[in-house]
Amino acid sequence: MRIWRDWRTRSARFRASLLSPEGTPDPHLRRNFTVGVVNGALFIFAETILDPYLVLAWFLSRLQASNLLVALVAPMRDGLWFLPQLFVSRWMRHRVYYMDVYRQMALVRALGAFAMALGVWLAAPHPTGMLLAFFIPYFLISLASGISGLPFMEIVGKTIPPRQRGVFFAARLFFGGLLGLAASGMVRLLLEEQAGLAFPHNVAVLFLIFAIFTSIGMAAFAMVVEPPSPVPDGHAPPAPWREAIRGLWRRTPYRLFLGARVALMWAAIAAPFFTAYAVRDLRVPDATIGLYLGFNVGASLLSNLLWSWLSVRWGHRAVLEGAALTGMLSALWALMVEPLSRLGPDLAAGLMLPAFALSGAYASGAAIGGMSLLLEIAPGHDRPLTIGLTNTLLGIALLSTSLGGLIADFIGYRGLFALSFGFYTLALVLLWGLRRAMEREPSPKRSIAGPS
Repeated sequence: MRIWRDWRTRSARFRASLLSPEGTPDPHLRRNFTVGVVNGALFIFAETILDPYLVLAWFLSRLQASNLLVALVAPMRDGLWFLPQLFVSRWMRHRVYYMDVYRQMALVRALGAFAMALGVWLAAPHPTGMLLAFFIPYFLISLASGISGLPFMEIVGKTIPPRQRGVFFAARLFFGGLLGLAASGMVRLLLEEQAGLAFPHNVAVLFLIFAIFTSIGMAAFAMVVEPPSPVPDGHAPPAPWREAIRGLWRRTPYRLFLGARVALMWAAIAAPFFTAYAVRDLRVPDATIGLYLGFNVGASLLSNLLWSWLSVRWGHRAVLEGAALTGMLSALWALMVEPLSRLGPDLAAGLMLPAFALSGAYASGAAIGGMSLLLEIAPGHDRPLTIGLTNTLLGIALLSTSLGGLIADFIGYRGLFALSFGFYTLALVLLWGLRRAMEREPSPKRSIAGPS
């Protein structure tokens, strides 16, 4: 009976939270909440199907692509999401509705995804043709995703009340994680060629599944009923970029935070090469990639519980510190696989599993802690400008990590893992310095760009 009463109490609180700030029910909130969660879950499923560190790295390795191209995939996806946001914010500052921009970019992304699947199928078995058929649409998809990122966040901010945003994003991650586990099984089935499709047609089918589910996910979010934004002042001056940069750079916590985030991005250059190392140097069977993906996604899903607890108990800095420590362990373990594999035959494939699991846990912690800590460092009305500026700078840093492929050519995979370990260590040192700096410096009470 007590469990039943607790459940009814929590249900009543949840229903009470589904109100507008004025206390009146929002007739579209349930619909907007549902389609937003569906959108997130389907996107996580689709991105698991084409995980850049596992599936795409394996695909490019099979095509004998250079390490530079292998290293370019993840920075292209993530860097082009970050990079345009400051410029998009200036372009969209006077808009009342954002959904039309999201829908236009959704069409570009859907057409690009289907073109990628069809191009790889038709270009087989020519490696150069398949590389072009993959990279050209992938670039367009990534760029369109970056342009639609700000409209997406603005629409979420307008349609989901602040008290429900935590539940909203947690639900997207939870259901997406469950679908991600199913996706890893699908990847393993296709890569083992049990569906009757040999390479590269099995990969083209994965691209097709990605195209279908991302299209459905974007169509779901396009069903959101978007309220109008307040009519902006048409005489508002341009954003003071130079003053904002100078004001931010004068703040020690911001410099340490930005340095730590860049160090973490450079530390993650080893992650795409875990797969290439396993396939090329350790000679693990192709079917093991699906198992690696399952461990990676499962660790990411389960670690969310740990990161959430750390965030509540110790704060966002502790989450990012824990993520950096986890990434450090993943690089260290990858370094140990080769000597440990000499203890017995056929040990290498199993010994790589912890590296992928730790890498998945790191990615989850970095995503949760990074943005939360940025919001903590940049409060107030300057927050949108600070986030746009920071994400653009991080986008440049992410694109620069594609040089990891050239570095791997010079020092080898294990040398790259050692370099990654060093960057994780640097990030931890900067985060510890950030902890002391934030304890000494109170949050600013005025604009970072100068007097208002």
